[in-house]
Amino acid sequence: MGLASVVSLTAVLESWDERLGAVRGECDYLAGALSKVAKEMGETETAVDKSFESVETGRYERR
Repeated sequence: MGLASVVSLTAVLESWDERLGAVRGECDYLAGALSKVAKEMGETETAVDKSFESVETGRYERR
């Protein structure tokens, strides 16, 4: 019975190592993707703020 328990526990450990590796990979991907989105949204917000500034100061330019 003892040897069977060791084999079972080893299989469980390997399974969890694979799962945690997949989770780490997904977290790394999401960290990069979310950082990119945050940067793009910040740039968009800056552009929108600037467009309102030109309207507020009367420097609106027609394009």
